[in-house]
Amino acid sequence: MKGSRVALHDLVFHGVVTVDTADGPKRVLKFSAGSVTIRDLKMSVPVGPQIQHIDGAPGSTSTLRGDGITMYVESLTGTLSSIENLPTPPVLRLHLTPDTVPEWLYDTLGDLGLKLQLSLDDADIDQAGQTGGKLVIPGIHGYGTPR
Repeated sequence: MKGSRVALHDLVFHGVVTVDTADGPKRVLKFSAGSVTIRDLKMSVPVGPQIQHIDGAPGSTSTLRGDGITMYVESLTGTLSSIENLPTPPVLRLHLTPDTVPEWLYDTLGDLGLKLQLSLDDADIDQAGQTGGKLVIPGIHGYGTPR
């Protein structure tokens, strides 16, 4: 999933967990969120010999809202644009994976259960899975390309 801006509302980090996937067990970052907005959404998923793509209309904002949004993230990359709704200078490029999150950070944030408001520009989120919520994509366009 990619977007020119991804805003994660009431984000709670639950640490590193192992999930079962079709490719076997994977270590992932587990997050829950109250809602997610994605500007210029582009998603792709390998399916057999193709890659299936779903894009939102250029300039549109897609939303994921509802109860029980849980994301199992293999990697999260983007330029931090705001935290707690306060703008930040575009100098901090994040790249988080289960192997790059400092243990003290995920132990502290996970134990406290802090709800963060976080926005990333030029975001790329590689998910192993997701549950909950309803995704609305304005101007949805789907297509396939060879792998």
